Amino acid sequence: MNAPNLRPLGAVPKTRRVFSKRHRSRPVSIGRQMVEGVLLLALGSGMLAFLSWLPQKLDAMVVVSEAIADLIRGLGQLLEALLGLSAVILIALLLLSALLALLSGGVRLVKSFTRLFSPERLKPNKAIQRRSRPRR
Repeated sequence: MNAPNLRPLGAVPKTRRVFSKRHRSRPVSIGRQMVEGVLLLALGSGMLAFLSWLPQKLDAMVVVSEAIADLIRGLGQLLEALLGLSAVILIALLLLSALLALLSGGVRLVKSFTRLFSPERLKPNKAIQRRSRPRR
């Protein structure tokens, strides 16, 4: 039952743990945690103080209404630009189709003239006799 090339499971080296769980990192020290907490509290209270001071210097409704008006103007300009771009693309497609029609018409006209003046055309054609099918 034991093949000579197979090693027992206990012989696997301990240094190659591919699927083992990673070691947990060291917990953060209490002093560092306290300093981070104090700094975050200071940042939050400073931001709240700035936001409470801001309406005294700026009228918030004017700022918001101007921002909305700028946004609407920008969207209008974007739509106008997209409409202009689509008009240019449509004109280019019409130009290409017109050139393609001219080219294909010229090629067909040349082909018809070459068939008209070809030496095979000058020979008298035999009348093509049609065989009628018997009626049932």
